[in-house]
Amino acid sequence: MRTTNNQPFAPALGVRGWLLLLALVTGLPMTVFSAVSLLEHIRAQMEKTDGQLRRYVLAAATDLDAKLSFKAAMLQALVATQNRPRVNVELLYEHAKGVETVLPDVQTLSLVNRAGEQVFNTLEPYGAPLPRTGDMESVQQTFRDDRPTVSGLFTGTITSQPVTALGVPLRISRSPRYVLRMITPVEEYARLLGEQHLPEGWASTLFDANGVVLACTRNHEQHTGLPVSSVLFDVRDSNRVVEAVNQEGVKVRFAVAPVKDWGWHVVVHVPVTTLYASMHVYLLRLVAIGVFCVICGFAGAWLLSRRFAAEVDLAARSCLLPEPGGPQAGRPTLVRELRQVGDELAAAREREEVALRDGLTGLAGRALFLRHARRLLASCRHDPAVRLAVLFIDLDGFKEVNDRYGHAEGDAVLRRTARVLEDVVRASDVLGRMGGDEFVLCLALRAETACEVVRGVAARVVSGVSQIGFGVGCSVGISLGPPGMPPAPEEGGGDASPASSALGGDREDDDAPADLQVLLEQADKAMYAAKQAGKNSYHLLDMSVCG
Repeated sequence: MRTTNNQPFAPALGVRGWLLLLALVTGLPMTVFSAVSLLEHIRAQMEKTDGQLRRYVLAAATDLDAKLSFKAAMLQALVATQNRPRVNVELLYEHAKGVETVLPDVQTLSLVNRAGEQVFNTLEPYGAPLPRTGDMESVQQTFRDDRPTVSGLFTGTITSQPVTALGVPLRISRSPRYVLRMITPVEEYARLLGEQHLPEGWASTLFDANGVVLACTRNHEQHTGLPVSSVLFDVRDSNRVVEAVNQEGVKVRFAVAPVKDWGWHVVVHVPVTTLYASMHVYLLRLVAIGVFCVICGFAGAWLLSRRFAAEVDLAARSCLLPEPGGPQAGRPTLVRELRQVGDELAAAREREEVALRDGLTGLAGRALFLRHARRLLASCRHDPAVRLAVLFIDLDGFKEVNDRYGHAEGDAVLRRTARVLEDVVRASDVLGRMGGDEFVLCLALRAETACEVVRGVAARVVSGVSQIGFGVGCSVGISLGPPGMPPAPEEGGGDASPASSALGGDREDDDAPADLQVLLEQADKAMYAAKQAGKNSYHLLDMSVCG
C-alpha cells in the first residue's frame, strides 16, 4: 500500500549544487575582505605618500637653513674683524674677496650704506664707481631689525641676473652703519633643491616671503619670478598635506615647510595623476588577478563538483551492505573508505621503505641509497658553496673472520661497522650498505673546507672500524665533486662501469645520474688504491681536487 506525503514540496540541491553554493558562500566573504583590503591599501599608500612629502620638504628646508646660517656666520665673522671705531673698508674688501674662494656658489659680496649706495662690490675693483643696490627693501629691513636678513628675488645691478642677497649689519660704536651682503644667483638654490633626488614626477619649489618663486627643480627659468598660487600661499605656515590646483591648472598634492626664521618657504609637490598612475596600474592588475581567480575558482568548483558527485555516486553504489533478512540498504562510507585507502598507501610506503633497507644492519640498501643520494645531489647542483663527497668503504680481514669465527661473528662485525658509520655521519648525510662488506657514504660539504672535513671523516671511520676487533680494519676511497656539481655528460653504450659493478646491481636498476656514477667509480678506485698501499687507511685518488 502506497502512502502519500502531504508535506509541501521542498526543492532539494544535489551534491554539485551544494558544492557550488559552498564555493559561492566561501568566496563572498573573501571578496568583501579583498575589497576592504584594497581600500585600506589605497589609504595606506596615501598616508605613505603624505609622510614622504613631509620628510622631503623638511629635509629641503633644513638644508636651506643650514646653507643660509653658514653664510650668515661667514659674514658675521667678516664683520667682527671691523669691530672698531673706524671701518677699514679696503681691508674688508680684501677679506670679502677671499670668501669667494671658500664659497664658490656666491656670486659677489658688497658693502651697502643706509642710502643704498654700494661702497664696494667684489665683482669690481676696489674704488670703482658702482650703481645703487637693486634691493633697497631688504637693506632697510637689515638696518631696522639689526640682524641677518635674506632678501627676495631681485635683479643684480652689475650682472643683470636674478639673485638673492643675505645681509648682516656692520656696527660702528654699537650702531649699524653698513650692511655687508652676500649675493647668490638663484640657480644655486635650484641646484640645492635638485640634490634631494626626489622620486620621478615629484618637484620642489622655493619661494620668498612675498610668494615669489626663487627656484624650482622643474622648468626653473620658466617659473622663477612668478607668484605661487593663492592656496599655497595661504597654507604656507600649515603642516598639513594639501591637494589643490597649481598655477598651471594641474592638480597637485603638496606639503610646505618654512626655512627657519628667514621668511622663505619650500614646497614639495607631486601631480595627482603621477601619484595615482602607479596605483592605478597596481589596482587594475589586482582587479584582473582577482577576476581571474574568481573565474578559475568557480570553474574549478564546477569541475570538482562533477567529479565529486560521480565519486559519491560510485561510492554509494559500491558500498551497499546487505541487511540480514531484508533488502539492500545503502550506507554512506565514502569518507571511511578514502581514509582506509590513505592508510593502506602509507602502510605500503612504509613496507617499501623497510624492504629497501638492509635486513642485517638496518642501513639503506643499494636502491634506497641511490634514491637518497640523487636527492642530495639535486640539492647541491648549481651551488658553488657546496661540494659532494663519496666515501667507498671496504672491510679488511672480513673473510678471515667468517672463516675462523663463523658467519654469526661476521654478521656482528657488519652490524658494529654500521653503528660506527652511523656515529660518524650527520642526519643530512646518506649512508648505505652495497652488499657483503662494502659500504658507501655520501656527504654534502662546504666547498672551502670539503677536503679537510672529508679526510677527517675518513680518518674517524678507519679509527672506529679498527676498534671493532677480530683484526678487522677498512680501506676507504674518497672522491670529491666540483663545487656546484654541474651535470656530467651522459655516457651511452658500453659495459657497466666499475661503480655499477661495485654497487652489485644490474644496469636496469642502476639509475644513478652520470655525475654520481663518476664519483662512485672514483671512490671505488681510490678504495683499491688504499688496499694496495697497505690497507686500514684512506686514499683520495685525485689530489688535484684539493688544490
